[in-house]
Amino acid sequence: MNTKPRRRIVWGHLLLLIVIVGVVIAYLLDTRAASLRINNLLLVQPASILALILAALVLPGIFPRSEATEEEPEKKETTGDLVRVFLLIAALAGLAFSLETIGFDIATFAFMVVALAICGEKRWWVNLGFSAIFTVALIYGYGSITPFPFPLTIL
Repeated sequence: MNTKPRRRIVWGHLLLLIVIVGVVIAYLLDTRAASLRINNLLLVQPASILALILAALVLPGIFPRSEATEEEPEKKETTGDLVRVFLLIAALAGLAFSLETIGFDIATFAFMVVALAICGEKRWWVNLGFSAIFTVALIYGYGSITPFPFPLTIL
C-alpha cells in the first residue's frame, strides 16, 4: 500500500492565478508601451513586480499534498462555507454602493465589521478595534497618495 502523500492541483485557484498574472503582465506591457518616463511607471511597475512576486509565493499552495485515505475522504466545501462566500460578496457590493451615500469612512468601517463577523471573529472588541484602526489607516493612507476628494462622514 502506498502511504506517500500525493500532490493534487486546485484547478480553480490555478486558473484564477493565471488570469491575475496575465492581467498584471498585460497592464505592465501596455504601460511600458505608452511611455517609459518615470512619471508613467512610478506606481505601475513596482506594483506589477510586487504582484508577480506575490503570485509566485501563492503558487506552491495550489499544489497541496493530499493526505486523504480511502477511509477518510477529502473535505469539501460545506453549504455554510458557500453561504459565507455569498455573504461576503453581498457585503462588498454594499460597500461599493454605499461609498458615496454614507461616506467612505463609515462604509469601510461597516464593511470591515461585517466581513470579520462573517469570517468568524467572535470577540466584538477585536472586531471593532481592528476595523477602526484599519479604516483610519486606509483613509489617511489613501488620502495622502490620491488627490481624489472622496466623501467622508466622520474622518
